[in-house]
Amino acid sequence: MRLLRLTSLLLAALAISACSSSGGGGATPLTPATYVGTWSGTWTNTTFASTGAVNVTVTESGGQLTFAFDMDGNVFGGSNPPAENFTATINTNDATLAATTSSTYGTVTAKLNGDGSFTINGTAIPGSVDTFSLTGTWNATTITANVTITFDGGTTAPANGTATLTKV
Repeated sequence: MRLLRLTSLLLAALAISACSSSGGGGATPLTPATYVGTWSGTWTNTTFASTGAVNVTVTESGGQLTFAFDMDGNVFGGSNPPAENFTATINTNDATLAATTSSTYGTVTAKLNGDGSFTINGTAIPGSVDTFSLTGTWNATTITANVTITFDGGTTAPANGTATLTKV
């Protein structure tokens, strides 16, 4: 009985804390300044043991975040791709990239939430890759991400990868 009361008190405290930290139970507001700057790190395809540098420069202007993105190495088993820019619209609680066509990453969509969690998805990717799905977290000093890559035809098991970047 004592353990049940302690557990109930702990759950109540967590619920109160969650409500107060998010403004009454709503989503966390996006703070664009957290993400603005230059980020540098590495990516690793843990399935095929390939790796490379990754750099992102984020700027804010006119209600948008622009990401100058440069991934080096044998991305998707191909050659080193050129740097690309992606622009997301800032909303109260997130920044959203509408479907954008990339010559390397296919049709890309993305969402960065106010709590720092993000998703990036790619479909119709040129070459032998079919899709990628990337999830991660982003705070004032570090970006961490995990990716799953599927191949055309679905006959090959998916590849997995990770990336870690820090603010420069």
